[in-house]
Amino acid sequence: MKSKTFAVLVDGENISPKDFKGVVREVEKNGDVAIQRVYADWTQPHRAGWKEILHETGARPVHQFNYGKDAADHALIMDAIELTISNPRIDAVCIVSSDGGFHTLAQRVREKGLYVMGIGKRNTPTRLRRACHHFVYTDLLEKDEPEPVVAEEQSLEELLIRAYRATDSDGEAVYLGQLGTQLKKLDPAFDPRSYSFPSLKALIKANAHLFEMESETHDRCFISLKHGAVPEETNQVTEGVVRRWLGHYGFIDAAHGSYYFAKVNVIQEQRDRRLKSGDKVRFVVAKHPEPAAEHSSDQNGKAKEIEVISDSFVENEMAQL
Repeated sequence: MKSKTFAVLVDGENISPKDFKGVVREVEKNGDVAIQRVYADWTQPHRAGWKEILHETGARPVHQFNYGKDAADHALIMDAIELTISNPRIDAVCIVSSDGGFHTLAQRVREKGLYVMGIGKRNTPTRLRRACHHFVYTDLLEKDEPEPVVAEEQSLEELLIRAYRATDSDGEAVYLGQLGTQLKKLDPAFDPRSYSFPSLKALIKANAHLFEMESETHDRCFISLKHGAVPEETNQVTEGVVRRWLGHYGFIDAAHGSYYFAKVNVIQEQRDRRLKSGDKVRFVVAKHPEPAAEHSSDQNGKAKEIEVISDSFVENEMAQL
């Protein structure tokens, strides 16, 4: 199936810069992001919080003096129309705003046969939400996802392992091309030649202590992480409560901090179960939380072998009897 190619157009006067990285990650679940533009009157001092985010993400700030009401909105609309007409690569548009006035734009883009995604707050008017093929609330964005780290800030082994785990393979072998895509997302400058290897396959084979090849042919192969390649820090068993579950990963609150886990970390018998906030779980500590760490990925601990021991829905029903 052909991946969608998105233009992400952001109403910078309507969304918090703290949500922007989550916006990009959410769109990347649905396709490739070719264009990122954020519209606002950048002369306003209270928008200084956008500066670092725009620098880190490589998004393009589009300036529009506030000559009149909704001036930045009009600039966004005009660019969206121009892109749908003049750029054949773009077959999807993501409108990031809670302003219901964009519903007409969403309708027009959709009428032209393009896919329309929307991201906004819970108070986004129904007319805008219904005009989109897919709409996501900002409070559901992945705010706790680890920050992208370039290769110079970590070892090659750490980068490879992070990319492998980010493929969300649910324990299955990972297609080498998919690993390459994740490596580029973590570090756009990643190139096997920087490590004296002509290809990613050659680099992976040189790291045979971490990965093993599976189903290898001349044009494609799959890899898996070797058992015991990454040492576990602890095997302590403890209990906690699911704070948040996002379909493929979530967070557990326990006595000593917050723990991150992925779907594959749930015990096999419960892996197809729909987890809910409030579920009590027992789990094995793979890594202890480090609240003082600089990056969110280090602040959270890591959990494995998660087992639901008390269902929040059942408990609520029993309490009402």
